[in-house]
Amino acid sequence: MKVISLARVSGRFLVILPAVAVGSLLRAQDVAASHLTLDRYVVSASRSPQEPSYVSSSVTSLSLPELATAQIPDLRTALATVPGVGVINTGGAGGQSSVFLRGANSYQTLFIVDGVRINDRAAAYYNFLAGADLGGIDRIEVLRGPQSTLYGSSAMGGVILIDTAHGSGPLRGAMSGEVGTFDTWSAALAAQGGVRNLGYSAAVSRIETANDLPANDYRNWAYSARVEGTPTGALLVGATFRGQEGDYEDVGSRVYPSTARVETDTALATVYAQARVGETLTSRLTLAQHRRDYTYTTFGPWGAVSSTENRRAILDWQTTWHAANALEVVGGLNFERSRYLIDDAKTTDNVGAGFLSATIKPIASVVITGGLRYDDFDSAGDAVTWRTGVTWRPAHGTKLRATYGTGFGAPGTDDRYGVPQWGQLANPDLKPEKSRGWDVGIDQELLNGRTTVTLTYFQNKFRDLFEWEYLDYVTYEGHIVNRSRATTAGIELATTVRLTDAVKTRLAYTYLEADNDGDHTRLIRRPRHAFDGDLQFQATKAWLVGAGLHLVADRIDGGVAMEDYTTVRLFSSFALRENVRLKLRVENALNEHYEETFGYPALPIAVYGGAEWRF
Repeated sequence: MKVISLARVSGRFLVILPAVAVGSLLRAQDVAASHLTLDRYVVSASRSPQEPSYVSSSVTSLSLPELATAQIPDLRTALATVPGVGVINTGGAGGQSSVFLRGANSYQTLFIVDGVRINDRAAAYYNFLAGADLGGIDRIEVLRGPQSTLYGSSAMGGVILIDTAHGSGPLRGAMSGEVGTFDTWSAALAAQGGVRNLGYSAAVSRIETANDLPANDYRNWAYSARVEGTPTGALLVGATFRGQEGDYEDVGSRVYPSTARVETDTALATVYAQARVGETLTSRLTLAQHRRDYTYTTFGPWGAVSSTENRRAILDWQTTWHAANALEVVGGLNFERSRYLIDDAKTTDNVGAGFLSATIKPIASVVITGGLRYDDFDSAGDAVTWRTGVTWRPAHGTKLRATYGTGFGAPGTDDRYGVPQWGQLANPDLKPEKSRGWDVGIDQELLNGRTTVTLTYFQNKFRDLFEWEYLDYVTYEGHIVNRSRATTAGIELATTVRLTDAVKTRLAYTYLEADNDGDHTRLIRRPRHAFDGDLQFQATKAWLVGAGLHLVADRIDGGVAMEDYTTVRLFSSFALRENVRLKLRVENALNEHYEETFGYPALPIAVYGGAEWRF
């Protein structure tokens, strides 16, 4: 198998082999070994591969094989399995999806795809998340807590990192199809391989559904590709491409019904080169172009078309210096040029940033991290953030950790310059939002590694939060101001238990207090209690059955208390042959009637069946 990525950890050069997973299409049994090799390292916490036992931040690496076994079909459902992550959907498939990470606002979570950020205050990720499946991905990490020191603006709640699949070795892949309730059908194809020093991967998928309501159809294409090679032993070069095209018939909410069509198009292309200089230095340069288009067409007597476009050119340079076995230093520069077009109103923004982070191991059982970053926005001025953390391993299988850091969120160009056609007036005096947060936790292995328990307490304080202010109650014109303050705090608990070789379970629980400090009210769409878990039983070598449960309790939205809800999902798969598998899943098996967002009913019970062929 050819090497496709080089890194150095603990003073030695390590080879990180590519996962052979091609999204959610391949069987977990076939990819588990290589995927576990990949997941022995955490990338997001320091922007450099680290062993999990060294990481002080609270981070979860989602297992693509386990998600495939549980038949979790998309990114938004996968993220909802992580403690501290609240995923809120507006209705059925295709409706916007947002993340409330540790109680931070939805726009305060940053998505990093193939090494670059794809969202900010003016260019949201909501439609991307609504249509993102798991095809062509080999790494998903959720990094919780303020992360502006490494990733800049919009990372106040945390970071979700996604990497397009690498490829190597003989050609392999999978083809799958599924049909189900609401006239739903989907198909996907993924492949990867390598020739000599060149690796490649590609994936494409299509889904169509009518959802449960009339005139609520959704259609989506998703695709990705990566090609990379090692022309010399010390040089890696490559390129990625990832995109989505969605078409959604929006019916509005039950409170404010409307008829509209939402068309979205997102594409990200990167080219990169990574060089190893001597025995201590690794440097990586990434150039990227990100495009996001959104068109909202309303129908009826007051029909209108509103569109937004975002173009972002990115240059990211990072160097990792292994000064000694006990010291690693990571530094980098980032430059972005963004153009926003909102209904023919054009604005631009340039961003420059530099950061420096260090990991020190004074003794074998203690790791200390620290970092500092400076960001400068043409539109909003500059910001300085910092972060520190410590990890102590007092015994085998036990890790104690703590972090403290600051974050910021720059206003969008629409916030500062206004959008007159929306009734939004300019406010050039807007300042960035700011936050500070800390957490303490323990990661514990029990029963010779058959059980793992992770427990974390966190607290975040936000100030200068953006809030809408009406200036004219006749025309309803207004602007964004810095006004609110908020505090979020809570507990995250996650455990995995392998009861027997055939039975395993996974549990995740979040307790959250999220309050507006100004008027002492609770923040909306942040449930006090959230639970997610599943149980899997390998009945025979060919037959697997399982069940999952998702519970949300004690929340408010739309000025009212929302009902608690519990959903159950059932799934089963059977291997007809070594490379052919039949699948069946039932979503919302108890036919719970509930709303994740006020006024937007979630889908009732639905049944899906499909087949998968691996080659």
